[in-house]
Amino acid sequence: MDWASILAVTDGAAGSDAAMAAAVDLGQRFGARVEFLHVANDPRDLLPYVGEGMSGTALEQVMASVEASNAKRREAVDASFKRLCSGAGLPVVGADEPVEAGAFAVCLNVVTGRQPEEIERRARLCDLIVMPHPSLTEGDESASMDAALFGTGRPVITAPAKTKKDFGSKVAIAWDGSREGALAVTGALPLLKTAHEVVIITAREDDDVVEPSALARYLAGHGIKAKTWAYTPGSEPIAEGLLDQADHAGSDCLVMGAYGHSRLRERILGGATEGVLQRAKIPVLMMH
Repeated sequence: MDWASILAVTDGAAGSDAAMAAAVDLGQRFGARVEFLHVANDPRDLLPYVGEGMSGTALEQVMASVEASNAKRREAVDASFKRLCSGAGLPVVGADEPVEAGAFAVCLNVVTGRQPEEIERRARLCDLIVMPHPSLTEGDESASMDAALFGTGRPVITAPAKTKKDFGSKVAIAWDGSREGALAVTGALPLLKTAHEVVIITAREDDDVVEPSALARYLAGHGIKAKTWAYTPGSEPIAEGLLDQADHAGSDCLVMGAYGHSRLRERILGGATEGVLQRAKIPVLMMH
């Protein structure tokens, strides 16, 4: 499946620019419609939590604070969209306006609600989600990341601050033979097909039966030539080890499965999802 539609989440924080720039880069390369989703907080959502026992004046102050925060975030998003998109001469369409297949265009969609819920609902009808790196967001964005990873069935790319243009020329795949890993590979096929180099990284255990060569054969059927790279994990956290191996391979993007925190049967990559998301300095494509 090609990437014909990309959804990028923009919150007005430092990571928005990186996510927007990465989404534009991918949209131009793959001829995709790129939708920038900005979710304003609904002050009414706070009423069940802060309304009881508060004076009218105090409640008005809380509501005004939310509105002021919304306005500040929206101003930052509008400025970024103008600088990176409309002011840069990119084709802009309305939020409800379709585009022809293979045509690149961008749009800004501003809605009010709960961001995790809006991400789940809207991203299920896109081919790829681009999220800011967790370290570049304001507040606790774990719910939004979980919604993207575990609530949409779509591949998710996180964009660090220094995401380079045309990233994905050298892609590393963290492979353990799992369902999640296979889904991530399938979701990343459009990027893998355009990469100049693909390396399959496998963490070896004493009882390991995973054969990276099987994945290499699968990729060859899609016209993708991949190298295999096995290593023995040390005492360091698995996320650190994976990222070090990807760095040694010269990779500028990592593909791996996303694992829920409650899975008791997770093995090699089970504890790596959150660690990789927090530590990665290159874009990471995950899928669950």
